[in-house]
Amino acid sequence: MAIFAKNSLTQVSGFDNPIIAGELVWEQSTYWNLTITASNNTTPIDLTGATIDAHIIRRALSNILDTRNGLTFDIANYDPPPSPIELTITNRDDAEGFFTLVIGNDTWDVMDDDPELDINAQECVGFSGRIKISFPAVGLTPQNDYIIFLLFLVRSDGIVVEG
Repeated sequence: MAIFAKNSLTQVSGFDNPIIAGELVWEQSTYWNLTITASNNTTPIDLTGATIDAHIIRRALSNILDTRNGLTFDIANYDPPPSPIELTITNRDDAEGFFTLVIGNDTWDVMDDDPELDINAQECVGFSGRIKISFPAVGLTPQNDYIIFLLFLVRSDGIVVEG
């Protein structure tokens, strides 16, 4: 599992915002079970009435270095600009503040011939995005959005897929 330098994560999420970051292998399916809790980190926040959506978008990564403090890199818009990819939210339990974020094979929308998926590529494929939980206004409490940032580096596993 990759360890990211704090400065690299700050490029994506800011100083104090939550982030899910990881290094994945192309076509890897995985998921994260998430529970949204109050500031005491034990009391679940009721998600009833909230909408949850998650998206990632292809990014250009450069200057990737594995340092003593973790991976460092520069992140920028990918050219040509791609469309965002919607991620699946399942297993929602509003009362427990729980849901599952899913990444499957079709999520990546990365073609077999992407040059950054070559086993000897200097710069790997990158995606950034967010989970947005939108709470409606209730009584005197105004509408509120809770954001969790996402950052995924995707590497080749060295297997060539014939198209």
